[in-house]
Amino acid sequence: MTIRFSGFTFCALLVLAACGNNSGQSTTGAAGATNGGAGNATSASAGSAGVTAGGTSAGSSAGGSAGATVGSGGANAGTAGIGGGSGGGATIGNCEPPSDIYSPIEQLSQTGCVDPNDPTKPIARAVTYEVNSPLWSDSADKLRAFVLPANSKIHVRDCAAEPSTCPAGNADEGRWDFPIGTVMIKIFMFDQKLVETRLFMHMADDSWVGYNYQWSEDQKEATIVDGDRAEVMFNTGLRTVDWHYPSRKDCLDCHNSPAGNTLGPETAQMNRTVNGMNQIDQFAAAGLFETPPKMPYKAGLITPYQLGSPPEATQEDVKARSYLHANCAFCHRPDGLYPNFDLRYDTALKDMKICDIDGIKGAVGTSQSSTILKHGDAMDSLIWQRMNQADPDSGRMPQIGSYVVDADAMKIVGDWIDSISACPE
Repeated sequence: MTIRFSGFTFCALLVLAACGNNSGQSTTGAAGATNGGAGNATSASAGSAGVTAGGTSAGSSAGGSAGATVGSGGANAGTAGIGGGSGGGATIGNCEPPSDIYSPIEQLSQTGCVDPNDPTKPIARAVTYEVNSPLWSDSADKLRAFVLPANSKIHVRDCAAEPSTCPAGNADEGRWDFPIGTVMIKIFMFDQKLVETRLFMHMADDSWVGYNYQWSEDQKEATIVDGDRAEVMFNTGLRTVDWHYPSRKDCLDCHNSPAGNTLGPETAQMNRTVNGMNQIDQFAAAGLFETPPKMPYKAGLITPYQLGSPPEATQEDVKARSYLHANCAFCHRPDGLYPNFDLRYDTALKDMKICDIDGIKGAVGTSQSSTILKHGDAMDSLIWQRMNQADPDSGRMPQIGSYVVDADAMKIVGDWIDSISACPE
């Protein structure tokens, strides 16, 4: 594996990529195994599961059996568990934010966030989870997990009861706020071979900091990456992947405070069945919430597509809006970095401020159109044009964290725009 560093230099603050995708929506437990990097589907497989909170059994199982078989390679996940609270078995670190953000632990195996006997897997008390509408990460497969500090809970926003938690309106209903000391874990892989593990940590001053770790080719250890952007040609054994590590500053632009920092975890994303049981029900049984989301839960987002598979027979606008919510709305929202329009799923099209409205950055590529969404014409719409750019320096959106055009998403969003006969009034 060779690594090349770009010419960009940024302040060392954070490193968690903005956008990514989970091929096949894979789930493994804390002691589980490896996602099938080339897989297009996920099927349940046997394996014992337990739900614990603070090291105490909550008496609930994930459908009685867990584990997963992920991807075309059929890699089996072993024992799967959902945990929270104290525990671990880390040899050095305790899977917690560092006292000095500029001096992170160098080796992933020593952070306390991964299994000390197999650093390719999260530690046993980590809570693995899935989302309905995954972020696009240049077709990488991903495993997601989080570790809560002892005696801490997740706060779920209730806009009606606590309007101050939803300053940008009711579209933020059901966002999850994680307590200080939380560590979010994200593992990226291709063809069942890990390329990167990211740790995103909630500091004592309520800020977040993150670090990315580069995996060795023998998969025995991952080492911290420099705080600047970096590029690596990663050999999976089946192909060579051009992989980009963002700078520590990059992802503050997407993992920003108005968007909730952690981005994915929200009721609409987490409301899905995992191993035979509703995922939110599992977390509630484990005692992970201050107050569980109100039932019936907010409707789950539609999964726009499974990577490499035809989209489900769902209306174009539902699939497209779900994709834009997950991949774009963390910046394009009323209180975000680009507040001139709103791409959150719960915002009506007439209130999004995009239909037949000009953007502030102008045309892209060979098109002369500067319209954000030109009804009935995807190719003359900035949303579609910017998604179709591979180079972030040539107008690509998202402008960080992704360097490969998502062809499936292009079709979904394009079909939606083409289907709009007129802008709503």
